[in-house]
Amino acid sequence: MEINFPTPSMSTIEVAKNLLGMVLKVKINDEVMCGYIVETEAYLFPEDECSHSYQGKRTPKNEVMYDKAGTWYVYQIHTYNMLNLVTREKNVSEAVLIRGIEPIFPKTKEILTNGPGKLTRFYGITRELNGTTIQNGFLTLEKGKIPQKILSTARIGVSGSEKWKEAPLRFCVAGNPYVSKMKKRETERAEDTWN
Repeated sequence: MEINFPTPSMSTIEVAKNLLGMVLKVKINDEVMCGYIVETEAYLFPEDECSHSYQGKRTPKNEVMYDKAGTWYVYQIHTYNMLNLVTREKNVSEAVLIRGIEPIFPKTKEILTNGPGKLTRFYGITRELNGTTIQNGFLTLEKGKIPQKILSTARIGVSGSEKWKEAPLRFCVAGNPYVSKMKKRETERAEDTWN
């Protein structure tokens, strides 16, 4: 069942945590794929030096970040597409990066969705979806599972001051093998990481 998310009263950090366990459903060319979100990163405004909109920076590339909550912001870096959900009202440029997904359909024996660029490649998410919304039917969210435990850590691969690089704005389902940069000895069976 599709949901009304994010709500106006939620902070971007709350959205980042609440996305964990939700089902991201991807519908492209009549093919439907889906998976549980297991890892996110929050980007704040205007003080977050790691954000594309730091100090109100506004360019054609990041303009979608200034759109309303529920808009998808898809940008490209090093040939990879990055999927972000805009979280606040218009002109308050905050978003959450989707970093890892545990596939529901299709299932694979290999782990192919444990990273923001890997998951968009697996699900066929391209820049064509930039500026679409969770209501349009291409990328939607549904209620899913509840994590056993949520970890918060520094974000991965960001640039900025040490304060913002080290800020605990990355959230993940503890022990889930589809979380990026997870050491094998730190993982559990995926099914054991949910309530």
